[in-house]
Amino acid sequence: MAFLEDGVGPDTISDLTTNAILEVLCEITNEFCLQAGIKVENTNVSDIWQLPINRAGGSHTPIVLVPQDILKNLPLARDWSEVEQAIFTNERIRQRVNSMLGGIAKSTVKERKRAIRNAALSDKGLFDEFLGSFIENSKPYNRDQDIFSFYKMREILTANHSQFISYYKYDLSRNPDDLKKLVLDAIEHFRAHVEDKNLWEELWDDGNPKLERSAQLLFFAISEVFCKANDVDVSPEAHMGGGPVDFKFSKGYSNKIVVEFKRSMGTVVHGYEKQLEIYKKAAGTDEGIFVVLDYGDLGDKLSKINKIRTDKINQGEKASEIIVIDCTKKASASKRH
Repeated sequence: MAFLEDGVGPDTISDLTTNAILEVLCEITNEFCLQAGIKVENTNVSDIWQLPINRAGGSHTPIVLVPQDILKNLPLARDWSEVEQAIFTNERIRQRVNSMLGGIAKSTVKERKRAIRNAALSDKGLFDEFLGSFIENSKPYNRDQDIFSFYKMREILTANHSQFISYYKYDLSRNPDDLKKLVLDAIEHFRAHVEDKNLWEELWDDGNPKLERSAQLLFFAISEVFCKANDVDVSPEAHMGGGPVDFKFSKGYSNKIVVEFKRSMGTVVHGYEKQLEIYKKAAGTDEGIFVVLDYGDLGDKLSKINKIRTDKINQGEKASEIIVIDCTKKASASKRH
């Protein structure tokens, strides 16, 4: 679907799939709970199957379990070279794509995507082969590898939250500036865990940086826990659709702060200068924080965005703050000097 339709990402596909098999998931959940002696009750999720309820923090949320063996990494790539590598084992598709791009000196990602789509949709046989190549490259979600850090996020959310309690008492109703302090303190907690408490290990997989979403989910977990630990009625809102991901912290209608993450190997300058500004405008705020995840290849990008920020300030404009988090591999504590 992401190949055929622009703007469709993993979340949309997962939601559609979950809705399609929801009754089966409810049946599996009900069967498991009855065998394990877990209380179930009627909910608005299913008219047939009773489900367990999450009452943590005063909530009353039905729980639907998903068997681990049906979780898969969707064969979707943000880098189209990965898609090309998967499908170009097919000689016929490769020839058609090359003929479509033959007159273009240097094709863009959009042009390559359009050429691949046109080639795959040119006849049913080619499309079946194209779809088959995607299926072959789809693997079950590896819990040990945990490329999105789902299990680490769950660990953080269910851990002892006392370490996140701040001596500072936030009062967002009386002091609007406390929202920004809260967000900065949450980011500082994330930075400290990454740089000083070995959370950086969760951002790497077999010598390579994990996908950007891994860091975003871990930050979401820490910021969520931080807000709850300090009894603050603010929760981050994650937009994890087909495009870049941002977080929005808000208290009321007008007090909002947008936070965007960007990996050092990504489009850092464009992210700070353009993307974050678009998010701020969409959220109706002029407050933004840009978090750079430095995997050791930041180069001169930091100096460029610092200059953009300085120029804005000198022109009397509101400039988003920049925070760099060192995500590079660290030596063990015993080997550090």
